[in-house]
Amino acid sequence: MFVLSKIFTFFLAPSAWIFLLLILFFLSKKPIIKRNIKLMMIGLFLLFSNPFLYHQSIMAYQAKPVSFSKEQQFETGILLGGLSGYDKNNKGFFAESSDRFIATVNLYHQGIIKKIIVTGGSGNMNNSRPETIFLSEELLKNGIPAADILLEHRSKNTYENAFFTKALIDSMQLKGPFVLITSALHMPRSIRLFEKARINIQPFPCNYFEYEEVKPIYEWLYPDVRLLEYWKYFIKEIAGSLLYQLVGKA
Repeated sequence: MFVLSKIFTFFLAPSAWIFLLLILFFLSKKPIIKRNIKLMMIGLFLLFSNPFLYHQSIMAYQAKPVSFSKEQQFETGILLGGLSGYDKNNKGFFAESSDRFIATVNLYHQGIIKKIIVTGGSGNMNNSRPETIFLSEELLKNGIPAADILLEHRSKNTYENAFFTKALIDSMQLKGPFVLITSALHMPRSIRLFEKARINIQPFPCNYFEYEEVKPIYEWLYPDVRLLEYWKYFIKEIAGSLLYQLVGKA
């Protein structure tokens, strides 16, 4: 299922759809079929490269910002993995979702959370080192004592994040509510899964893909080729939520 999910994710990007249509275009012999395929490719490009449509879709779905006062204190925060990776030499690097790490460190040093659960094993098909190893090392470098860092290193997806974190919470008899820290776009699906696992959470979204901003109208209408790939993350969240609900996991 893990391997299949990785393959399935590739086909969620509009860029992959256009690429497959391009192959069909060159394989097709009939002019009418080639013409229809060409129109489909143009339509997909114009639709999914439109900044305004992308912005509105993300803004409607992602979790709204949350702020805590210094008077609000929680025993434990839960940092979801998926924000770093390893190179071929097993050297760790932060990825595009590293704002999750920054938010977690800030919450700890502000005294809002007292302990940190880092949940995330290897997200690669080659079973590399668990992500928690790199993240725990970076937390230590940022002044967080080892005694306040708890690791869950078996999970490969968000469902397993919730499942194995629940086991860790129960084994250590930790008290909630727990601050759930993940990307704003990933938060709606994460909330469903963690609540299904009967974990009392307080969401703290970060790593916003889109936010309210003022742009000239031409910037909203001019096609942005990068969005053909960015849509994959949004579609993955929708598809993942629907799939988990169908199988009764969320």
